[in-house]
This record gives sequence, structure tokens and C-alpha cells, in this order.
Amino acid sequence: MVLLKLLQSTMCLMMMFIIPIEPTVLVHFDQVPESRMKSSIAVFRYSIVGLNGSQICTSKHWCSISCQIDDQILRHCPNDHIMLRNLSLNRSHNFRVSVTTLDGDRNSSAYKWFIDTIPPTASITSETTYTNAMRVSIDITFSEACTKGGGFKCLNASTCDVLVNGPAEVNASTLEMVEHDIEYRVMVEFSAAGVYGRVVVKMADMFCTDEAGNQFRRTNESVLILHFDRRPVDTGLWTTIPSYELKIGEVPRTVLATNKMEDLEFYLDFSSPVVNSTDDIQSVLYANFGSLVPIKTNGHGGRRFVFRLVNVTKTDFITVKVQPSLIIGQSGTAASSVAPIAFMYDITRPSVRLTTRFRGVTTKESNIQVVAEFSEPVFGFQTSGVEVVGGSITRFEEHTKTMYSLVILGGTESEISVFIPEGKANDISGNLNLASNQLEIRQYSTPAISALLHSFVTAGILATSLAAAVLTLSSTNLAAIGALSSGTSNIVISDPSMNLLGMVGHLQIFVFSDRMSRSLPLEYTETTKGLRWLIPCEDLPWKKEKSSIWHYYSLSNNENELSLNQQDELATMNGSEISGLQELPNVSIRNTSYGQPLDADEYFIHFMRQEPLAAMYLMAAENYTGWRDLEMNLFWLGIGCGGLLITHFLVVLLLTRRTGTSVHWTLSVPRFELFLLILILPCISQSAAFVLRGHTMAGIITGALLLAIPVAVILSVSLFLIVAIFTSNFILYKEITYTNDIKPWHTKMLDLFIGNTTQGKWFYKEGLPSSFLPRFGLLFEDRKGPPIIVSVNHNDSNNVHKWTYSSESGIGRMKVVNIVKDSEEAKISISTKLLGCSRSAYVILDLLRRVTLGFISGAYSSPRSSQSIVAFSLTVVQLLCLFSLRPYIRRGIHVAESISLLCEAAIFGLFIYMGHKSFFEDRTMGIIMLILLFTNFLAQLVNEWYAQIKCLLELPQLGNISFSLGVKCVANGLILPFLPRKHWPRFLPGSSQPKTGLVPVIPLGSETRDIGARHIDHPLSAMSATFVPVPSPGSSSVTKIQAQVPMSSKTQFVQKEVEEQRLKGIVLETNNEARKLRQLAKASFPGFPVVEVGSCSYSQESN
Repeated sequence: MVLLKLLQSTMCLMMMFIIPIEPTVLVHFDQVPESRMKSSIAVFRYSIVGLNGSQICTSKHWCSISCQIDDQILRHCPNDHIMLRNLSLNRSHNFRVSVTTLDGDRNSSAYKWFIDTIPPTASITSETTYTNAMRVSIDITFSEACTKGGGFKCLNASTCDVLVNGPAEVNASTLEMVEHDIEYRVMVEFSAAGVYGRVVVKMADMFCTDEAGNQFRRTNESVLILHFDRRPVDTGLWTTIPSYELKIGEVPRTVLATNKMEDLEFYLDFSSPVVNSTDDIQSVLYANFGSLVPIKTNGHGGRRFVFRLVNVTKTDFITVKVQPSLIIGQSGTAASSVAPIAFMYDITRPSVRLTTRFRGVTTKESNIQVVAEFSEPVFGFQTSGVEVVGGSITRFEEHTKTMYSLVILGGTESEISVFIPEGKANDISGNLNLASNQLEIRQYSTPAISALLHSFVTAGILATSLAAAVLTLSSTNLAAIGALSSGTSNIVISDPSMNLLGMVGHLQIFVFSDRMSRSLPLEYTETTKGLRWLIPCEDLPWKKEKSSIWHYYSLSNNENELSLNQQDELATMNGSEISGLQELPNVSIRNTSYGQPLDADEYFIHFMRQEPLAAMYLMAAENYTGWRDLEMNLFWLGIGCGGLLITHFLVVLLLTRRTGTSVHWTLSVPRFELFLLILILPCISQSAAFVLRGHTMAGIITGALLLAIPVAVILSVSLFLIVAIFTSNFILYKEITYTNDIKPWHTKMLDLFIGNTTQGKWFYKEGLPSSFLPRFGLLFEDRKGPPIIVSVNHNDSNNVHKWTYSSESGIGRMKVVNIVKDSEEAKISISTKLLGCSRSAYVILDLLRRVTLGFISGAYSSPRSSQSIVAFSLTVVQLLCLFSLRPYIRRGIHVAESISLLCEAAIFGLFIYMGHKSFFEDRTMGIIMLILLFTNFLAQLVNEWYAQIKCLLELPQLGNISFSLGVKCVANGLILPFLPRKHWPRFLPGSSQPKTGLVPVIPLGSETRDIGARHIDHPLSAMSATFVPVPSPGSSSVTKIQAQVPMSSKTQFVQKEVEEQRLKGIVLETNNEARKLRQLAKASFPGFPVVEVGSCSYSQESN
């Protein structure tokens, strides 16, 4: 409670800050200085107006106006304008006007500007001041934007604010703006006539002003001196390594690769002799691996130097480059730069791995997709290089030079073997491939027992749900027009034997269990797959399964290359198409027409990946975010629950319009909504686990919000139980115990295991709406609570114990016709009350277990033994609580729940036993697990249909228990809303008496008054009834009859008895007399709540 108050206070404070109060007075600046200026004088004009634009500060309305410049408050502040002088230079200023009216309204406005007296300058820079190129790029950077006074411009070589002195000119067409109004880039082109020269580049002076009006000033930074020299010493670097032309992404490229040491020779040629020695050249020639040693040559006169690469012992990409700045020609000019040579030295044979997307290398498909993954690009791989036993290759496709896909059609045999021998392809360096792994694929079909079982379970759930819906709808329609006595209605409403929610909930646990163990038996996994619609977790309709060759692969038909779903960067790296292998002549600096050579990074990207692609895609799989699984869960939950809720709304709307009453018992809101909410709680927790497993910020936030739903539901149910049941503020649970009732020992032993037969009912207190129990009874009505014990002498013949169901204060009422009045309500001890509270709170334990199992089923990417241990522990704890507490009122549902929990505990125990072993082909283990699943479902199904048939038999009136009459009653209830109102009276009890109908009315004796006074304290007190005739319901509108106690099924007997006691000598022949008696009866019982006749509806209980 303290936390709740603190939260409310915090929200109030937040709302105070979030929701501003709109001012009623405005300060408007009519004249302000420019945002940047160089003057130290500023003039402001302002006006103070109201929201409607009228002047506020006039002679009739006093205002207090204050002005502030920066941090200084001015002594005098005029009403409409002010001039500020001698302001500080080269800094920003802030002027504020504040006003306070006579009414206490306040407001202020502020304006900020900058005084700038510093003139703008510019600096000219270039990447180099010495070059032999025809042109060089220079960067012009202004100290600030200089856009006024014409601004910076460069229209052509003669009209340009960049001045050039020397054999060069500015190419105005190359001018580009790097940073808006601050940095520019332009090319300076040297004269082609000169071989070398000196060029001075400087800025013009006073050609622009900044925003404040300061003129541009040229400084030393605005001048740049360039040197050019075209007397080159050309350098050439080439090698004898074999070169190849490859098309990478449809672009021809040159590749150098070898696996022979004798090919590693490099030649360095110069266009003119150099003064450096061989040792000098060796010192500027570098290789990232190995050592370069000179080879003596003659007759080149300092124009050629030859070196050999040695001490290379492993596969790698190698780069050989020259530092030409230390090589000087005879004329004193440094040697020109030369591109380095990058090549691949590879002595490792490529490996190949065969994979398939099926878990456990098993599949039901006839066309099997297999992926051949090479560790590096290979060439010459064809269909003939694959050996297939037990099938045939129907499709072969090359996606990249490292990945090939095969489609294999299975033959008559169930085992298919795929193998790639060694020497069937070679890499770019000429190394032949190693042999691949042998892929054994097992084809299987869905076992008949699995298909039969999940079809039977699905049909059973649908049929049971449909029967429950039909029974609920029909009985609700009949009860709405008074065609059912409230006793019959309450039998169905509160029947604690019905447990449809428990049936579906236990099946959900079995479906979740499929994610909690590795290599489950085939029979069990195929059965749970057929029941996944209960979670649900199916592919989205707009995301059809692609023709993938691996779980993380997708093919792009437009670019004919492989890409990744989750990691586009990796797709770009590994998905390039390499084709068109063609050997070329030796490549040197003079021969570059075959495509640009690959650099070192490109060699690494395309050739030097030593691990199979599966490892790369495994890395991508680690980037799992969980959003796709979340979308699948929530989409189908939204579709299913949304459709059911809309249907429920339409049915309630139809019944309300047709019957004219808003009370529809189990169709009342939010009973059905609670049913759906409890059903989907495990699915919501599983969805939260999916996105939390992704470890993304959005996923963590979304998962936390989703987890808040089951937490809030469980806390709400706990609070409801505490307020409504534990404290007995709203409802009471009363239970009959018989004194002197001695049971034989075998009956006691049976009660120990399956529970004893209990006669107990829930009652609500006076003042509580009659719709409370139908609306919220789902949370407690099938379980016991803190009891009020009613002790009755079992052997006293004077006590006649009858169970009636027409209580306006509860689901049912135990009525004891006690002649000697020796029955009593016994006081219970604290321990008994705590036991009753624990029984009512059993629903909390059940919700916690289902939510936890749903969460752990989605919390791991692969099954772990800890999941089975946690699930087993939770199930055993709930089973022990069930046996010790015996929370359910009915023995049948206790037995069904016990069997279900035992089966689930056995399943999780088998998971722990199996561990990491593979039981995929263990048919015995699969049959055992299917027997457990079937036993669980059968126990719930038998209990549910027994309860429904029992309800069906009790639908007919006048004490008739007949299946055919029950079916007829259900049919009548279904067609009732579609019939005209004039036909409704034929469905009412006693419709054969067209003139008058009898309604039970409490007599006006002292006993009745005593009952009215002790209505809540003694709900089991004795009653007698008298009957008053009322107008026939066959009139134009159906008369709704409301009664304090129900009419007995033996109408004639009770009518005769009551008439003898209360109506002797009274003859009621007119409607006026009947109306007087009804008014008299109502006046006699002002304390009794009005009861609307209930409907025969379906109680959907949680387990």
C-alpha cells in the first residue's frame, strides 16, 4: 500500500511537470537586433498583450515590467522599447523582458544575439606541396562563413577569389563545397608546357564579409606555395607468379596465386639508372611474410634488380611493396611510386563439408536439399564429383565458388548416403580437395499412431469445446426468458466437475515439453507437432518458407549470389560470385589490361577463409533476436483470441437485444475473457523469453512488458482471493458435515487417494450483485475455501436434507428441512481456515507453474537438462499440494487432475533420464510417452463429458431426467433467439396453463421475517413457500418472474401443501388481486436482493 501511494505521488508530480499551465499574458518582441552583428548598440521594441491580442499594460491595468541583459537586471525598463549601449564585443548576449499583471499572471520572453567584430580569414592547404602531377587539389577553409558582400566565388580562372601566380591556373569547374560555407576544394592545374616550376596560390583580399559585416582579411595562412617536377624515374615491379583473370561480381579482376616456392621471384625495373646499390634497394623492398634475398644479374646497368622470397612455410596472402622515396635517379629525382604486388601462397588443400537443414539428419521430404561447403573457392566441381547411394541427384546449382546445393530424390531405400571423394575440384592455387564427410540421411514418415493420436486429441478438444459452447448458449437463452428454474441453471453454472481450461492447459504443457529435451522419440515429437496450434507457434502467412538450402541461407535470383538474412555485412563479404577462371601472362606494371589486381584485403575476403561456411553462418545464428518467434506467437494469438472475443461480443449483443436483459451468466464479461487470458498466459511468457534471449535493447524492453502481463494477472488473482474469499467480504463457502457418520476402513483408504465426497457451495453476501459469481466464479468456484461447517445429525430421521439451487445469494443453497432444528453451523479453527485459504489459492500455484514452463520452453536456443529438472520439480510440487490440500470440491476433477499431473511428472522424469542420449528411434520409449499423453487427455475428457451429460440430463423441468428431453431442450434454446416473441411462452414451465402461472413467494409469517433479518448469517435456514397466481406469460411481452426461493420440481405437490397452509378460503380470480398479493410479498421482504433467473451455462474451470 505504501508503494502504491508513493507511485501515485510520483505520477502526480510528473503530471505537474509534463502538463504546463497556459499563460494569459504574452510578451511579444516587435523589433530586435540581428542574430549576429558588429555594433555594440541594440534596440528592442516589445508589446505586452493578452491571449486575445488586447493591450494589457494600460493606464487602467497596472503591470510590473523588468528587463535583464545577460545576468544584470536593469533599473529602468520602459513599457514598449529600450536601447542598450556599450555591450561587450565578440560574445553572445541574452535580453529578457518579464511582466507581472495586477492579477498575478506572469510571463517573460528572451532574445539572444552575438556581437562579432573579428574579420573572417581563410587558410589554404594541400596534401602535398611537391608533385609531378598535372594538377593538385587544394582545400580552402574559412574561419567563419563569409557569405555577404558577394561571398566566395570562383566562376572561371580569371574571375576567382583564389589567385595563382606561376605556370598554373585554377580549374573552376572542379570547385566543390566540402562543408557548407566553410570548406571548399578546388583543383589547381599546372601548365603542360613546363617540366617543372613553382606556383604561389593565395586568397584575394576584402572580397566578402561575414554575417556581422566584417570584411575578409588575408593572412599568412591564406598563401600556399606548390612545386611541380615532371622529370620522373619510372619504377616497375612484377613477378613470375602465375596470374589468372576472374570475374568477381561481373567485374574482371587479376589474381596471383601459387603453391610452388620456385615461382616466388620479383623484378624491380627503372626507366633510368639509379645511384642506389643492391643493398639499398633491398632495404626499401618489403614483404609481410618471409625474406627477400637478391639474385645476382649482369648487363642491366642499374636498371633491374631481382629478388627471391624465401622462408615461407604456411598458407597466407603476401604483399611485396617498394618504398621509392629513398631511390634516387641520376638526375636527383626520386623514383616514382609503384603499386605493391599482393598474391596468395596456398599449400593447404581445400576441405569440403556436406550439411542438410534437417535436425538429426532425418526428414520426411522426398526431395532432400544438401549443401556442399568448401573452405575456399574451388573450380571444376561438377555433378560427377558427388557419390550418392540410395538416391539420385535431380538438381545441382552453384551459388558461389565455395557453396553448391544438391537436390537428391530418395529411392526405395530409407537410408541415403552422400559423399564427395578427394581430387574432384581444385582451388585457385592448384591444390586438390580433400574427401568430404559422409552424410547419412534417414527418410521417415509420420507414424500412424502419432497422426491418429494428435487427430483424436484435436477432434476431442474441438468437439468438447463446441458442446460446451452449445450447452452454454442454449441454457442461457432458456434461462433468459424464465424457461429454466434457477436451480437447474445453477447446477450448470457452478458444477465444479467441469474443467475445459484444465484440459487444454495440460495439453499445452505437453506441447511445451517438446522444447525441453534433445532427440525425443519420433512418435512423441510428431504428436506434439500436431498439437502446436494450442500454443500457437506457426509460420506467418506472409512469410512463406523460402526454398532455402540452409536454415540461415536465402538465394537472390537477381544477383545470383548468396546472402545472409541476419547479417548483411557478412553476406557482402562471403557472397561474391567468382567465375570465369582464365590463366593470363605474367603481370607487370606495363600489363594491366586484364583487370585490377586484388589487394591484400580482397584476397582475405575471397580466398583466405579457412573455416567452412557453416561456422560463418553459425556466427550469424548467434545474432538471434527472437522477433520472428515472437511475431508467430502473438499474431496467431491475436487472430484466435480476437475472433473468439468478437464472437462472444456479438452473441452477448444478440441475446441482450432479443431477451432485454444484460445478465447472461457464464456469457457475462469478463468470465470468458478470463478464460482466454489464463489460457494464453504461458504463450505470452514464452514470447517474452524469445525476445529476452535475443539480448537486444528493444527485445529486453518488449520482453519485460510482456512478462508484466502474467505477473499482473497472478498478482490480481492473489489480491482478488485475499479480498473476496480469505476475508469473507464478498462470498462464503459452506460445507455440510454429518455427525455419527462412520465409514468403513476401505472407504477411508479410497478417500485418502482420490478425495472424499464433499457437499459444499459458495454463497455471496447481501448487497453483492447477482452477476458476481458468474463473472468471477472461474477463479474459485470449483475449489474449496475457508469453510463454514454445517453439522447435521446423519441418523436423525427428523432431518430431511435437500439440495436446492435457487439462491439469490449464492451459486447454490443447502436447504435443510429441519423439524426439530438441531443442525448448527460449527465454528472453525484458524488452522482449518488457513487450510481453506490454501485450497482456494491452489489456482495461484497452477498459474505460476504454467507461466514458468512457458517461459523456460523459450528461454534457450537448444534444449538443456536444467529445463527438464525445473519442470519436473514444479510438477511434483503441485502434485504434492494437490494430494495434501485436496482443493477441488468434486472427486472427479480431483482424480482427473491427479492423473494429469502424474503423467506430466512422468514425462519430465523420462526427459531427465534420457539426458543427452538419442532416443529418436526408440519406439518403446515413444509409445510410453504417448500412453502418458493419452492417459492425461482421456482422464480430462471423461470428466468433462460426464459433467456435460449430467448438465444435459438436468435441463428438463418438472423432475424429468432424460437424455432425449435434454437434447430437445438444448435445441429449443439454440433456436429461441431467432423465433418471434409470441412463440417464447411455449418454452416456459407450466405453459400448458394458459391463464395463470404460480410463483413461489415467501409467506408473511414470523419465520420469513426471521429469515429476512438473518439472510446472510443463516443461509441454510428452513423455508416454506406459498404460491400466488400471476398473469399468463402468453401475453404480448414475456413477464419476467423474480422469486426469493425456487419452485420445487414437484409443482403440484408443493402447490397443494402451500394452499392448505396459507391460501384456504382465498380465491384469486382477477389480475388486480394477483397484483396486490405480489406487492404485499415485495413489501414483506425489503432486505432481499432481486434475483434474475439464471441460465444453464457452462463453467470453464482452471485446473
